[in-house]
Amino acid sequence: MSRSKSPDHRTGHASAAAEPVAPVVYEGRAPRVPSHLKSVGRDVWRAVWSAGSGAYSPDTDRNIILRYAELHDRRAALLAAVDEDGLMTVGSTGQPAVHPAMRYVESTERELRAIETVIGFTPEARMRLGIVAAEARRVAAGPEDF
Repeated sequence: MSRSKSPDHRTGHASAAAEPVAPVVYEGRAPRVPSHLKSVGRDVWRAVWSAGSGAYSPDTDRNIILRYAELHDRRAALLAAVDEDGLMTVGSTGQPAVHPAMRYVESTERELRAIETVIGFTPEARMRLGIVAAEARRVAAGPEDF
C-alpha cells in the first residue's frame, strides 16, 4: 500500500492549468543602441527595451532584441526599394509580376512574427508567458502611482 504525499511534495494534475509565473524584473538601464542599426532599427531597439519595463535581461535577451531590430531595418529597406520601383514589375516574358523583393518582405515578416511571440509582443504570447495586462500596466506605472 502506498502513502499519500505530503502537501509540500504534491504537484497539480497534468490536465490542470499551470499557475502563471510572475515576470522577473531587471533593474538598470537598457543597453546602448548598437551603432550599426539604422533609423528604424534604432527606434525599435528603444521601443522594445522601453516596453519591456525591465522584463528583459541585457545579458540573455540582447541578441534576440538585436535580431528583431535588424529585421525591422531589413524590412524597411526592402519596402523602400518596392516603393521606389513600384509594386508591379515586368516579368521575364513581359507579363506583370509582383516585385521580387516582396518575397523577402514576407519571409522577414514571418521571422518578425516568430520573435514577437517569443518576447511577448502579442496578447496570446503574453498570456502564455503569464504576463497579465493589469500586471504589465502596474509595472509600467511605477510605484509612485499606487
